Amino acid sequence: MVLPKDDIMKVKDVMTKNVIYAELPSTRDKVLEILKKHNVSAAPVLKSGKLVGIVTIKDLLRKIEEDQLALLMTENPVTVKPNDSIKKVVEIFLKNPFRRLPVVERGKLVGFLTVRNIIKKIAEMNIEKPVKDYMCNEVVCVWDGMPLNVCGEVMRLSGSELCPVLDDNAKLVGLVDEKIMLTESLIEEFIEKTQYSSSSDVDDEWSWEGTRDYVTKFFEVSVLKLPKDPVKNFMKKPAYVYPQTTVSKCAKEMIRNDVDHIPVLDHMDRICGIVKDKGLIKVLLEI
Repeated sequence: MVLPKDDIMKVKDVMTKNVIYAELPSTRDKVLEILKKHNVSAAPVLKSGKLVGIVTIKDLLRKIEEDQLALLMTENPVTVKPNDSIKKVVEIFLKNPFRRLPVVERGKLVGFLTVRNIIKKIAEMNIEKPVKDYMCNEVVCVWDGMPLNVCGEVMRLSGSELCPVLDDNAKLVGLVDEKIMLTESLIEEFIEKTQYSSSSDVDDEWSWEGTRDYVTKFFEVSVLKLPKDPVKNFMKKPAYVYPQTTVSKCAKEMIRNDVDHIPVLDHMDRICGIVKDKGLIKVLLEI
């Protein structure tokens, strides 16, 4: 699918317009309440109607000793404008670890754009390129009988955000991702027990780098708290595509199954790769 030159997809065509946001001054508890109420993992921060930062679950968990939003948030986030092209946004996402961008016009917050927004848009298009051109061949799988806490450790050590789950016959029977690992109850328990007792020694003990949104020092703590029951008791139903599946159909499957990554099966129904959302959005640079 090739878009006409006068019909280039823009940020305003894809962004979320009803933005959930936090305002200064505020506290950790109020921000967590907003994120939970609206089932989001991040929110822009406004002061007197002007965008001044962005706060994520990661910020709440990494800066456990802080209570004031002004000290929790990331200041001066990267922003885009409503009339910027989606190709520009894709390039920003591919060059940076973050997955969301505030949309600002004349200094006012007018929208919020995430990688998931772009995947939804791709699902609505008719892009017939095969996903084999965008898949990654390196996949970490787990056994359905593996204890969940061990699975969490495998994901932490491998840096995997989603793992296909295999049975005794090496067949795909489910998926396990970070959302399963990091429940609200664990987040609340960790915050409640740590925010008044955190010290520099404790912080140093649990700190580590190379993290994304949810995967923070909290993940190491949560792995220790995860049950030892088998993964099959917690996994999502299996979802997959084939190498020749079209990009748009793949995006639809990702949205329908609420996953950011999806396994690819070969003609013998063996896993041969995985499609990651940031890999899939590259297609918009080619059309």
